[in-house]
Amino acid sequence: MADRDTPPQYDVATVEAVMLEVVAELHPERLSADGLSLRIVSDPDDDKEVGVALQAIHGLREFGLLKARDDGVVEPTPAALRAVALLT
Repeated sequence: MADRDTPPQYDVATVEAVMLEVVAELHPERLSADGLSLRIVSDPDDDKEVGVALQAIHGLREFGLLKARDDGVVEPTPAALRAVALLT
């Protein structure tokens, strides 16, 4: 859990939640991890913000909510799509 003084763009859990919503909303559009990151990063020159976005992708993959293809494209798993549908 992030410190309450941590801005949302640097809080991995917050970024994971936003990223999951975005990837589900864009489905079936397919994006690379970098392309997905650019959809949610407000300042692409902010290395910390970009790093947190990449951490979020890694976390979502680790928990089985995103899968990465050999060509670098990431997409939501069926479980992720169902979870987003139930929670929105």
